[in-house]
Amino acid sequence: MSCITPEHHVSQYIRGYKLLANISWDSVDNIIIPVNVSESFHWILIVFRIRHRCLYVYDSMMGGVIHSKNVLDHVRSFSTMILMFLVATNFYEKRSDIDWHRKAAYIDKSLSEPLEYVILKDTPQ
Repeated sequence: MSCITPEHHVSQYIRGYKLLANISWDSVDNIIIPVNVSESFHWILIVFRIRHRCLYVYDSMMGGVIHSKNVLDHVRSFSTMILMFLVATNFYEKRSDIDWHRKAAYIDKSLSEPLEYVILKDTPQ
């Protein structure tokens, strides 16, 4: 994690310094992330629900082995990358409203373990 520093652009976003709304991630429960799957010329939506420790993926173009693989590659990258930035920015120390040791989604999970993710099916277009 030596390349992840508090000065990194993503760290700045998480801490609320680069957002148009200037709201840091430690003051909200859900993070909405639009993701361009450039290989498919398509956008998906990832909603990170912090309390659930899960990325919920909305994809209106379900189907096709290649498309599904491209989406999964992006989601897996985010599930690892987001977690590394949260640890690097001391995110978990700032959320005193969540008891990390008792919250079901965090029990028996290392802070370095990738986030869970769910690909939601049958979402309306």
